[in-house]
Amino acid sequence: MGRTADNDVVIKDPSSSRSHARVYEEDGQCFVEDLKSANGTTLNKRPLKAAVALESGDLIAIGEVVLEFQFINGAGPSSTLDGEEEEPVDAHETILKPPTKPVSKPATAAVARQPPPRKPTAEVAAVAAKPRPSRVIPATPAPQAEPEPAVPTAADRARERRELQRSTTGRAQLLWNELPRPTRIAVGIISGLATLGMLALLVSAVMPKRVAKKYEPTELVPNGETIPDSFGLGDSVTFPRPDMKSFTFPFSAPTAIVGVLHYQAAECSKDEVTIELNGTQVGTVPPDTMEVEKRDLEIVLPSTLLQVNGPANELVFDNVTNPPANDPWRIWNLWVEVIPIPRLSPEDAARRAKDDISRASTFYDLRAVGAMNLFRSWKQYRDAWLLLEATPNSPPELLQLARTRMREIRPQLDAKCASMLVTYQKEMNQRYPNIRAARRILQDIPSYFEKEHPCFGMSRGLLGNLEDLSEVE
Repeated sequence: MGRTADNDVVIKDPSSSRSHARVYEEDGQCFVEDLKSANGTTLNKRPLKAAVALESGDLIAIGEVVLEFQFINGAGPSSTLDGEEEEPVDAHETILKPPTKPVSKPATAAVARQPPPRKPTAEVAAVAAKPRPSRVIPATPAPQAEPEPAVPTAADRARERRELQRSTTGRAQLLWNELPRPTRIAVGIISGLATLGMLALLVSAVMPKRVAKKYEPTELVPNGETIPDSFGLGDSVTFPRPDMKSFTFPFSAPTAIVGVLHYQAAECSKDEVTIELNGTQVGTVPPDTMEVEKRDLEIVLPSTLLQVNGPANELVFDNVTNPPANDPWRIWNLWVEVIPIPRLSPEDAARRAKDDISRASTFYDLRAVGAMNLFRSWKQYRDAWLLLEATPNSPPELLQLARTRMREIRPQLDAKCASMLVTYQKEMNQRYPNIRAARRILQDIPSYFEKEHPCFGMSRGLLGNLEDLSEVE
């Protein structure tokens, strides 16, 4: 009994295996056995674990099909040649072939009937065998040899050619038929290779590309590359850090150093995120402004707190409201500038700061002559400010002058950067972007700025995106 047609009893049920179970006779007793089917066999609603002896009235279930077993007593069927009437054959009856030799032991017969309408199960009842005439199955007539196909005449072939000439497909078929056999084989191979190539391209386009795992940076390289990845809490954060994010950076120098932390921040309220250096708070992240995405922030890392030629320095951004709150905040474009500062007395530091301020004033007067002079003026004021910040007991009036002039020049640098970026956007926002002109603008930005100004880093990032776009085009 099973699903395939080579079984004596075919069970048309999805739960039936190919060879599901069998009923066999041994020493005058009939047994039922499951043939390691996928869904199992039940006998009288109990799972069949091994071969079990059968009794009349036992119910064998295979999926939704239930078979009732009955013994057939008495002699086997007699021949229909005795003149007895043949019993009509049921169209839904499965007939088990009788053994070729007479058997003296009781035999079994199973009849599979279609299930009644609107019932999920089909019942197969075993019929008690009574002496009755055997059914005569008419022999299948021998297959007749098929007649050989008629060979088309010349007129038939001409008519077929005229029909094919009426359509483009037909003309292509005629051309194909007229090609030599080696040519057709070669064309078939080339077409097959082309089809495989197209399928490979389609699969590569549809399949998701493997994205390299991105590791979260935990160390800053002094005067190194900017870390563009963002940290904090929110939808656009690269690496979520709800409450704090820490970095380390070592530094070795024969002299004292002063550091400047450069970064950008957004979604921060007043005094929400503090900045700590080696366990000491050095400042807080300022609250948001109108152009927060373009704002470049910096904070001085005092030389008295920096560890030189020793353990690595630890820099921590700490959101003091998280936990228990869940406020969003974001830090990105982070890098540390470290400037060696000679160990000078307050008098020597003041003389050197005056020289820096004098050079800065000269560069500012020549800002219209050279592209880099405005930036050099701002940087000289900045160097004087940092030197005085790192020197204890430095003259406060010089410190105030350097810091004020540096802050006055910075908006002019920012305006120049914004003007160049607007020109870049105009070239890119055309219907057909002028990538060559846009690239020239970005390549010209380092003529006006160095790394200390954020315009330099932004131009490098945009230039990288532009090169990727050029490769795509």
